[in-house]
Amino acid sequence: MGLDNRDYLRDESRRYSGGFSGGGSGGGSSASPAPTCRKLLIITVVVFLAQIFLTGSPALEEIQAIKDRQISDLQRQYQEYGDDQIAFRIQELERTSVEQLARNLPRRSIVQDWLQLDTSKVLSGQIWRLLTCAFCHDRDDPTHILFNMLFLWWFGRTVESMYGSREFLWFYLAAALAASLAYVVLDLATGDWIPMIGASGAVMAVTMLFAVHFPRQIIYLFFVIPVEIRWIVLFYVVYDLHPVLLQLSGDPSASGVAHAAHLGGLAFGYFYARNPFRLDPTMDRMRIWWKSKRRGLRVVGTSAPVETRRSAKLAEQTDAILKKVGEQGEASLTAAERKTLERASRELRKKRD
Repeated sequence: MGLDNRDYLRDESRRYSGGFSGGGSGGGSSASPAPTCRKLLIITVVVFLAQIFLTGSPALEEIQAIKDRQISDLQRQYQEYGDDQIAFRIQELERTSVEQLARNLPRRSIVQDWLQLDTSKVLSGQIWRLLTCAFCHDRDDPTHILFNMLFLWWFGRTVESMYGSREFLWFYLAAALAASLAYVVLDLATGDWIPMIGASGAVMAVTMLFAVHFPRQIIYLFFVIPVEIRWIVLFYVVYDLHPVLLQLSGDPSASGVAHAAHLGGLAFGYFYARNPFRLDPTMDRMRIWWKSKRRGLRVVGTSAPVETRRSAKLAEQTDAILKKVGEQGEASLTAAERKTLERASRELRKKRD
């Protein structure tokens, strides 16, 4: 019995046609338990706590470099303005030892030093920063991680229920990578190499993907003002595009917000939503190719057998679940069984497309 013949699945797409409850979030009662969304949230919170507690003092060599840079900046200001107060600050800074400066400087997060996106270090080979920066947040501002994780939870659960947990994981990581690459490109274009942290780029991609599927979903700004999510996303596009254009024109941005990363995530989310490609099958093929290469084997046509086995297994599971529905009713289904039916429905829609 093929998936196309299952009457239950023909009506399944109606469950994603909209109609979520608003109340400030994008998620509704149809959202799945979202295991990947939960794990991403937990990992991000754990990294945030590690940022807070795993700290150390800056190296003396780094403090000396900061001191030299400050003296150089003050000397340029003195040459331009000739202010005696600037001269006094130069003398005072020159008399201050590196050890004294170290006692006055705040402690720095060791975890953040190793995970944040730093364009110069990425170019030197530390490419892991392109992904790990998405799990770091401003340790001095808890609202940074709070709003990112709220958006991930509100919209990510529904997106994960639509695409499946594995596909959602690859989407989130790919979106984080796209956001980081957009930030690096702007760094290279402007020469303004400032480290970047935050999951905003990946979260923006999730929000965009949700908005493409449910453009008229009502979101309550400040839990009061009803606005369709498509207008919220459009606002973010304009809000982030303007400072990026200013930077490209030579006007440095002092907002402290990684607008380029936001735009990278938004663009990736829109591109993903408007194209039929999926990441999980691609990663499966890459994994098979890599394992075969390590064993000295040559792989030909790996995608068809994998997809055939998956479809056969899914069809077998769906038959068993539909038999249970016929005998005990839909109310007897577990959350895992409902998720399997939703996955089968997505496979059916992809075949028809």
